[in-house]
Amino acid sequence: MSEGLSLSDLSPQARHLATESLEWSEGFWDPDGALLWSHRQNDAVLMVRNSVWFAVGLLLRNRGDDVEQACRTIDAIIDNQFDEPGTPYHGTFYRYVGEPHPSEGDAVMWRTYDPNWRQFIGLGFATALEEYGDRLPQRLVDRMVRSLEMAVVGEPPERCPPTYSNIALMKAAMSVWVGKRIGNDEMVLYGEKFGGEVYRLFAQNNAFAEYNSPTYYGVNLYALGFWQRYLESSSLHELGAYMEAELWRDIARYYHAGLGNLCGPFSRSYGMDMKHYTALTSLHIWLAFGPEVTPFPSGGEINAEFNYGPCLAILGVDAPPEIAAAFSAFEGPRRIERRITDERVATAWIDEHYMIGAEDSGGYSGRSFQYHPATIHWRMSDGETGWLALRHIGQIAAKAEAGRLSIEAEIRGEQQTEAGHPREFVFEVFSPGADAAVFEEDVWRLNGLDIGIETDIAQRAVEITGSTANVRFTAAPDQSHAIFVLSIA
Repeated sequence: MSEGLSLSDLSPQARHLATESLEWSEGFWDPDGALLWSHRQNDAVLMVRNSVWFAVGLLLRNRGDDVEQACRTIDAIIDNQFDEPGTPYHGTFYRYVGEPHPSEGDAVMWRTYDPNWRQFIGLGFATALEEYGDRLPQRLVDRMVRSLEMAVVGEPPERCPPTYSNIALMKAAMSVWVGKRIGNDEMVLYGEKFGGEVYRLFAQNNAFAEYNSPTYYGVNLYALGFWQRYLESSSLHELGAYMEAELWRDIARYYHAGLGNLCGPFSRSYGMDMKHYTALTSLHIWLAFGPEVTPFPSGGEINAEFNYGPCLAILGVDAPPEIAAAFSAFEGPRRIERRITDERVATAWIDEHYMIGAEDSGGYSGRSFQYHPATIHWRMSDGETGWLALRHIGQIAAKAEAGRLSIEAEIRGEQQTEAGHPREFVFEVFSPGADAAVFEEDVWRLNGLDIGIETDIAQRAVEITGSTANVRFTAAPDQSHAIFVLSIA
């Protein structure tokens, strides 16, 4: 067995990311529980998933008592795995220490357990075994292999479709890697077939259904790196190289170096400005092109996604050389039109001082705060980035053109979800000094940008909290269709 990668083996960018991430994470490690505290100040809990990336980082660094500390952390993670065959949560893990046990009668996915912890933790364990299995005591290696087998066996076959790209890529990797490790050919064949279907769907338009996602594109690159580093003898190896290259080209297509952000629309995103939250795509930009061109937060705005650093550094990136310039300087105005699926089309207009993103969602209906089908970013007077995003449930037909964002929507149903009511269209506007912004009926005067607005919805309310304004439009009870046109002056 090889010695595995050390920090000195990594590229300068990878070594820097791994070191910075590991040193940041160390501040949250609890010596008694052997896990990382969450970064939240008021309700901190010991986190199970994120601790695996920290353990891999310790093995990578291999200094002092790092290996002993990593072993304790891995043991603590496995102590929090569900070994309950026949339950929907068999093989996954508690999200945090002390989380209530999901009783079989009322186990609700996402609410009482997270099935994806199988894949996130599993890839971390597999990386540790591939690189550093010789540093671990045999009894822990055996325990990790059994944990991995439980995670694969416990995953219900139909739970994760191939369109659920970030988890699907990890699921395929897990099935193939674990199958090879334990000598289960059926498991290997299933993983290769499933991964092949993920590839087939991607190759139709060179696009994942979870399209243009600053966090989940990072998970995709993480999984594809695993395909290429550890599945050399699998059919997935070559498919992974193709998907990574095409994914990088799409990231570069949407990236605005001057604003330090991807342009929308975002199928799934946890934030609108990568300079103010930890997006995993940012960490891959760091790996590929260096920290000096990477949009990345500072201080208290760094969140637990930064724990990924050592694993990402080990797996590395293989970005096409011709896209490097897109991350160092703005490459000029351009319009983008990309088909995501047969029904969904993304458009974007990227200009020097602003960019507009839009999605015609076809049959896709966003029902989560993560869905951003219509967006605008712009440079404010102080050089920072202002942004606007539509929050709405239901189907949207949005289109981006030079200086113009048009939105049409059919209004159906009365279901209330976390994203709001189908009759509500909420434009969330981040513009420091929002209390000084002007939201007139036909124009919004913001910090660094004026936006003309036309709509057929009469009822409107403006709520301002700090630097953010929510402009809420509520359609009339008999209204079945809504139109918005936003024009940049």
